Amino acid sequence: MADPQVLLTVEGYIATLTLNRPEAMNAMGHDLARDLEAALDRLEAAQEVRAVVATGAGDRAFSVGGDIKERGAMSLDERWEHALRLGRCFDRIETLPLPVIAAINGFCFGGGMEMAVACDLRIASERAQVGFLEVKLGVFPGAGGPARLTRLVGKGRAKLVLYTGRRFPAAEGLAMGLVERVVPQGRLMEEACALAAEIAANGPLAVRALKRLVDTCYEADLASSQELARALRRPLDHTADMLEGVRAFEQKRPPRFQGR
Repeated sequence: MADPQVLLTVEGYIATLTLNRPEAMNAMGHDLARDLEAALDRLEAAQEVRAVVATGAGDRAFSVGGDIKERGAMSLDERWEHALRLGRCFDRIETLPLPVIAAINGFCFGGGMEMAVACDLRIASERAQVGFLEVKLGVFPGAGGPARLTRLVGKGRAKLVLYTGRRFPAAEGLAMGLVERVVPQGRLMEEACALAAEIAANGPLAVRALKRLVDTCYEADLASSQELARALRRPLDHTADMLEGVRAFEQKRPPRFQGR
């Protein structure tokens, strides 16, 4: 039996989602899409998880995007359905109540970049390259990436990325806002997991509420955002985690959050 093309491991409060097709630089073919759906099913059911790190197997690529060889054998309808399937996966990643950190360990193009911009945060190795290369092939990025990219970096920079199909080195990606941090290649997973652990150590109910608020208010008007903020805040004032956080601060000790 072939190894799954997406792996999900959980250690403590942190899950690691790994695109596991290193021999093809984690290209997103039919089997990988299927296994990503299954991994997301498991992740959505994992009540203990508080943060997720998403990465690619090997040191060459997070993902180079679509499988060009497989795409060539698909009918037009099959190509369309495959793009929709990946788009649904990326929608699920974006709407997970948990923070998701993309650890970009090499090439991150096309569908790989569409997945990365669906994550909450992006940490890249110094050797990483990012971009939407589809236009070079006359292909439209069809899994939700252009809209998310525009929201992330603004209209002008999004057009530069999308119209040119350039490969941007990690440092340039950082300057443009495509990634939030750049770290040495050998420390990528260490740094990504450390950030996940830092987030997971905080009150999980508050983190989830903040993710919902930030994602919503980015697209909503200020009055609607403030109304949502009040609606999210009020229930948190009566949680055991809030009481524990205040008590721990007063007692000068680390809080022990239970997610309730």
